[in-house]
Amino acid sequence: MQTLNDTAASNAIGYISLLSWMVVMFPQIYLNYRRKSGEGVSLTMMVAWVIGDVFNITGALMQDLVMSTLLIGFYFLLVDSTLLTQTIYYRTTCQLHLPVKDIVDDDNSEHHTAALLVEDDNSEERLPAVPTSATVLIDHSEDAGTPPLQQLLQQRQQNSPGHLAGVLALLLSLASLGCLAVMVVALLAGAPQPEPPSGGDTGHQAPPPLTQIVAQTMGTASAIIYIMSYVPQAIQNYQRKSCEGLSMWLFLLSMLGNTTYAMAILVVSLNPHHLAPYVPWLLGALVPCIIQIVILYQFQIYRH
Repeated sequence: MQTLNDTAASNAIGYISLLSWMVVMFPQIYLNYRRKSGEGVSLTMMVAWVIGDVFNITGALMQDLVMSTLLIGFYFLLVDSTLLTQTIYYRTTCQLHLPVKDIVDDDNSEHHTAALLVEDDNSEERLPAVPTSATVLIDHSEDAGTPPLQQLLQQRQQNSPGHLAGVLALLLSLASLGCLAVMVVALLAGAPQPEPPSGGDTGHQAPPPLTQIVAQTMGTASAIIYIMSYVPQAIQNYQRKSCEGLSMWLFLLSMLGNTTYAMAILVVSLNPHHLAPYVPWLLGALVPCIIQIVILYQFQIYRH
């Protein structure tokens, strides 16, 4: 019965970790969408996350780890890929949009140029100045009492590819969240209960030696990638002397998810024989917390 209790506790803590990771990326995805920019997040960090996710899932499948580990791994890959795609799209597409001040200056310059050309005409019969985009906007603004330039910019922004990409990223994230929630409910409601241990064969066969070696290699590679992935973000923050465009919740929820993820493994047993297959995953969960603390400290010192 002790094993059953430990397994139940491991599953409960694992689902807490799962809930943390279910929402960890949403603050950053929304922040990118609101700012129409992905400059705050390190692109190297996100690429490393996706690569680490692939290694993590492969190793977990080959090692036949607990279900919560697999669910978290698949969800990591889905959401990390969404954030990476959104960031790349904003960096490559939304650079074409000019600030409002630049557009107003350009329109005013065009208006003044047209007026000067008319004034330089020495003929007694003066021709009316050709209305430009700025004069049309100004005249309409005076008649209607509304800022048409601002409305034009808002309409242009709403129809821009960056806006559509942001909406698509949010919808994809919400869809993945719903799918994962359904998976969790189905797992809790319909998953078979673990059988009590007996003196005989439990029917569970360990993976072949070669499979174990490959799985451990995959797990170790993913752990190293996860550990090193936060370093580029810390370096970028240091070089910019700013954390602007970066969500603090991304790292707070990551720390919560990492610690509960490790607890879900440790609560089952502290026996070295039990922990041996999980060592890469434990390192990949706990060691990044050190760098995450450094990044959270950067939020404080670069606040101003």
